[in-house]
Amino acid sequence: MRKDLKTLSVMALLIVMVLSVAVPVLAADEAPAARSDRAQLPAVDLIMWTKESPEFMAAIDMQGAFDTWAAENAPGSTLTIETKDVEQVRTELQTVALAGEGVPHFLWTVADHVGPFTEVGIIQPLDDLFDMTDYLNTANLNGQIWGIPFSAGNHLMLIYNKSMIETPPATVEELIEVSQQLQEEMADVEGFTPFLYSHEESFWVFPWMQAINPDGVPFVGFAEDGVTPDLNNDSLIKTYELLYAFKNEYNITASECNYDCLDGFFKEGKAAMTINGDWSLGGDTGMIATLGEDLGLAPYPMFEDGQPAPLIAGTFAMIPTATSGDELDVTVAFLEWYTTNVEEVIKYTVNQGRLPGYLPAFDDPAIQEDALLAQSAEALATGVPNPLNVEMRCLFDAVKQEYQAVMNGSETPEEAAANAQDFAETCVADLG
Repeated sequence: MRKDLKTLSVMALLIVMVLSVAVPVLAADEAPAARSDRAQLPAVDLIMWTKESPEFMAAIDMQGAFDTWAAENAPGSTLTIETKDVEQVRTELQTVALAGEGVPHFLWTVADHVGPFTEVGIIQPLDDLFDMTDYLNTANLNGQIWGIPFSAGNHLMLIYNKSMIETPPATVEELIEVSQQLQEEMADVEGFTPFLYSHEESFWVFPWMQAINPDGVPFVGFAEDGVTPDLNNDSLIKTYELLYAFKNEYNITASECNYDCLDGFFKEGKAAMTINGDWSLGGDTGMIATLGEDLGLAPYPMFEDGQPAPLIAGTFAMIPTATSGDELDVTVAFLEWYTTNVEEVIKYTVNQGRLPGYLPAFDDPAIQEDALLAQSAEALATGVPNPLNVEMRCLFDAVKQEYQAVMNGSETPEEAAANAQDFAETCVADLG
């Protein structure tokens, strides 16, 4: 019998003490014990789709880990890893699942895919397949578990260059002041921009909105029920105003900036601060390798007397409904091992600047002695869980569409908020 969802387990509390921050992630429900006494498994050919980059997958050598594991546990088995853009994982899985062929055996993807995937029934619940006791931040929706965490977080934070900024700004006012000072100091540096953030993606908008929450809802963007869109309000209007002002009133950011801009310019030393995620830290070309000791992480600066809250979740293994029989047995056995073997967990989390989703890994010295991970955990502690219900996709699309209109000057923030509300309401109605 599964128990009600817990907030923080005793072990999670110990982690909090180690990191000196109150990380707001959830311990998983307890589930039936994992099957650890399997006989040798049959040979199968597995395919995994991942939203991670080829460089990331090469750095963590998941292929080598599988080959070593399979040689002992499922001789003759193979794993083919296919890397895709995160949106490709979502759209292509829906397409191949509908067609009934070409479906991968498991995924490495993000939490917000749970909603659309469960809505159309193309991934399977994992409650009866894994022992969830020692995992953090599990993908729970409608009382069931849909993902095994590879990492906790996937959160945005302020990333800054210590060679240019000694102390990160704690408020929006400080952010503007520091940026304007840097503009004067770096006037002779061609192409220098003090502060960069995405002008295109709504994922960068929602954190600011959470700082203005007069109704006290769990997530700003939804009404109290968590499914009805609530976007035509001061939270979104003032956020649009702020992001537009960074560009057009204070002139502290680029005239246009997509993800390549905010990531690349910062790494090249052409920006002092950026808003980016934990996924940008690791790898041969990541922030840690590029900036070294000059890299600093911090929470979002305070806005409108409130704390912006990044959306938090992590990355997860999900198993399509089509995976069954021997393929399912081998997939589950491998994931049981891969997500609980601390040596492997450290490779794809700590070594890549990410926080583990497996609680016992926090006892490893690699975490306890890593200052950047503590800073990342401090930023994570300010976050709110990323809603997993399918209606969240409507909010993402609505806010993104109107955000781009505000940033290019074709709509006012007030017009954009009203249009976002209309779009989201129509989108949610069409879901029914």
